[in-house]
Amino acid sequence: MQQERDIRLNPLGKNVISYFIDLETPLPVGQTWKDNLRRWSRNCGLDPININVKTTRKTMESWLLAVYPTRITEITLSQGHTSITSIKHYLNIGFTDADKRDMLEYVEGWI
Repeated sequence: MQQERDIRLNPLGKNVISYFIDLETPLPVGQTWKDNLRRWSRNCGLDPININVKTTRKTMESWLLAVYPTRITEITLSQGHTSITSIKHYLNIGFTDADKRDMLEYVEGWI
């Protein structure tokens, strides 16, 4: 198991990190974050059953793989997965071209 890794961020991600560093109030603990995600999901009419603290990271990984499928090795290393795990779970998600255009705003510049 990989003990540490470099996390690659695009310019938007690098900008957002500064907000987290400067927070006066600490981020919620994992259970609170999970509870919040599930409550927000229910409020949006989504089934919260599989939503948890890993959802944000998994969403980012699936978006990166959808937009940059040829960069699988770099993406999986940054996310802490093996290429096999990423292929199995994220690479074959049926995103439409419109989905990918919408994702681009959040992942553009990652490479």
